[in-house]
Amino acid sequence: MKIELKAIQYAAFSSEETNCYSASLTIDGRKIGTVGNDGHGGPDRFDGDRAAFAAADAWCKANLPKWTGHDGTPRDTDLEFHCGQLVEDWLIARDLKTALRTKVVMRDPADGCLYEVKHRKRVEATIAGVLRQHPGAVILNTLPFAEALTLYRAATSP
Repeated sequence: MKIELKAIQYAAFSSEETNCYSASLTIDGRKIGTVGNDGHGGPDRFDGDRAAFAAADAWCKANLPKWTGHDGTPRDTDLEFHCGQLVEDWLIARDLKTALRTKVVMRDPADGCLYEVKHRKRVEATIAGVLRQHPGAVILNTLPFAEALTLYRAATSP
């Protein structure tokens, strides 16, 4: 089952305890409704085909990996939790795309941290300068986006 959020609208200013967002929820390419959260710590709300939502929720609980709560108890990944993860993934990808537009993003092999250098529309020259100063650095701008995203996520996740 392919579960996707499309047309995500995110409001950072209103995100307090949870992400404030709204999106179209699609299952196997078919829109079943909209999902969202007000950002104040409450559950997600869903409007649309309740039967399709229940089927997707049951599928998530049966097929997605469990996660561990603060008390150490393993919990099922329900559709609401999965949608929250999809929003987080979208935010990380958006942040990387923004950084790559104006900066050279490199991963230093010595400490594994990411560093950003503004390229001022001189991307190749900036990359060459970074590589002179940091031989062996991995330049995320030169990688396929999926690979760059994996490195970016690993370095920016707690």
